[in-house]
Amino acid sequence: MIEQLAAGAALLVLLAAAWSDFRAFRIGNIWPLLLILLFAAYALTGGRIDQPWMHLAHFGVALAAGMLLFAMKWIGGGDAKLYAAIALWFPLSQGAWLLLATTLAGLVLAVVYLLTRRLVPREQRKDRRIPYGVAIAAGAVTAWFLAPGAVNRPIDVNELATGDFHFN
Repeated sequence: MIEQLAAGAALLVLLAAAWSDFRAFRIGNIWPLLLILLFAAYALTGGRIDQPWMHLAHFGVALAAGMLLFAMKWIGGGDAKLYAAIALWFPLSQGAWLLLATTLAGLVLAVVYLLTRRLVPREQRKDRRIPYGVAIAAGAVTAWFLAPGAVNRPIDVNELATGDFHFN
C-alpha cells in the first residue's frame, strides 16, 4: 500500500515540476530530490524492483549525460536533474523507452511552440526557450504506463483502457 502511495506521489511531483518549468522556466532542486526520496520509500516499503543496481546505473548514466548536455548549454540544469531523478524509477534496460518517449514528447512540444510563436508578433516574443521539463514529464508518464518492466504503476493501463480501473 505504501509503495503505491509513493508511486502516486512521484507522479504528482513530476507534474508539479513540469508545471514549474512551464510557468517560470525553472525546475527547483526540490522536485528531483522528492522523486529520489519517493523512489527510496518505494523500494524500502516493498515496491517491485527486480534489479536495484540497474535503476542506480540508469540514474548515473542519465545524470552524466544530462550534465554533459547542460555543459554544452543544450538543456538546463533542472532538466538534467529531473530526467536523472525520473530515470531512477526505470531500470537501465528500460532507458531506451524513457528516452524515446521523452524525445517524442519534446518534438511535439517544440512543434507546438514553433507554431504558436507565429501567432505572437515578433516584438512581443521574449524568449526562445522551451520548458523541456514538460516533455520529460510527458515522456516519463508515457513510458511508465507503456514500458514493460517499469515499476508498479499507480493505475494499471489495461484497466484504464477499459474504464474499469482502481488504484493498486
